[in-house]
Amino acid sequence: MIDDSNKKHYIAIIGGSISGSEAAFILAEKGYRVVVFEMNNLPYGKIEDGLPKWHVNLRNKQEQNIDQKLNHENIRFVPNVKIGRDILFEDLVKNWGFTVIILANGAWKDRDLPVTDINKFIDKGLIYQNALLYWYNHKHEPNYNGPTYEIKDGTIVIGGGLSSLDVMKLGMIELVQNALLNLKGIDIDLFTFERKGVLKVLEELDISFQDLNLKGMTLVYRRNAADMPLKTPRDNSDESILKAREVSEKLLHKYAKNFMFQFIPLSSPLEKVENKGVLEGVIFYKNKMVDNKLIPVKEDTFEIKTTMIISSIGSLPEKITGLPYDYSILKMKNKNGYRVSEFSNVFAIGNAVTGRGNIRESKKHGAEMANKIIDNHLLKEDLMEVWLTNYNENIKNKVQEQMDEIEAEIKSKKIMSDSVIDTILSKTQKLQEKTGFNSYKSWIKLKTPIRLEDMLTK
Repeated sequence: MIDDSNKKHYIAIIGGSISGSEAAFILAEKGYRVVVFEMNNLPYGKIEDGLPKWHVNLRNKQEQNIDQKLNHENIRFVPNVKIGRDILFEDLVKNWGFTVIILANGAWKDRDLPVTDINKFIDKGLIYQNALLYWYNHKHEPNYNGPTYEIKDGTIVIGGGLSSLDVMKLGMIELVQNALLNLKGIDIDLFTFERKGVLKVLEELDISFQDLNLKGMTLVYRRNAADMPLKTPRDNSDESILKAREVSEKLLHKYAKNFMFQFIPLSSPLEKVENKGVLEGVIFYKNKMVDNKLIPVKEDTFEIKTTMIISSIGSLPEKITGLPYDYSILKMKNKNGYRVSEFSNVFAIGNAVTGRGNIRESKKHGAEMANKIIDNHLLKEDLMEVWLTNYNENIKNKVQEQMDEIEAEIKSKKIMSDSVIDTILSKTQKLQEKTGFNSYKSWIKLKTPIRLEDMLTK
């Protein structure tokens, strides 16, 4: 039975994707009133903008789930409002009157590539993964007006894990797709390339890589292929760990063969090579593994000439002014807790707590379920889809656990006066009106971009 006093509490949630929508729905179902502040038009986060657009089924399923959660009578969705830019965090805490504030913001800030002064080449030879994927997912839209990239032959990708493999796939598909069209007049759609792989498409056309005058792309990883976090051990036994390493190595080489890219292990970037302000290459140093520890050997170096680098080394939540941080990680009162340090009514869930927004975190999330599926479908079609589905389910389960404790915190607070509630309603309504927001359902219909798969079937 819902406690009538619950409706006298308004909770602010920053971020509307997996964690935010789950938390909002749990509270709304119990009669609490929730305001979800979302910095984008849509609440889908990296499901929409951080996964290559060939993940059609995964995207549709996950986004529909978020819609079902947020389209609730007790939830006010406020799009295009970024905390720290449009509303100062201090103002939100002190002046709005929310019972509690829950941080569920995703990880959108790319980790800086650890090469001195390399960022001066951003969009001039250096591309970070989040920007690349946003362009890739939206470039087909008639009204797209963001940055435009062209994947260059000989591009170097630095990173490891499933997200880096997706970057290699999209890059190689772009290279070969464009070369086929420009040199041979052959137009093969993205989904055919992704399903079959570059190698098979070229074999069916009886065209070689050399016929297209391509060198291809190279993935550089600081560890060995077996160390890439593609398969999580079932347990800590030597047998399980060895099997996981073998599977990861097989998966990496399968991707490299099917999408025709090169792989260089045990190498880390040391410094850039430039000439008259133009990026010309990267100097790497070698690493070695000793007792499963990575040992840099910085005197052992080599150079790869390239005019384009893609950095795929992970993401962090963007810092919000007014919140406490330990370096780049949100400072919590307890190491494994949900309470944000220095505040009595501010909590964090999901990536906002872990500071991680990268597929490489599969070791921490959904491991048991993912292992069962990977064992049954080893080396088959869409490992990313399998993993991310279970990763998100794990996040939901974790949020549900956290919300039980956060709800106890809410109930310990004084109920709101009608004047405070009126203030929240008035302020949020003005923000909604500013964007043209009417209702959640109509807003989603209006703002969901045209899908590439729909364009191809017309």
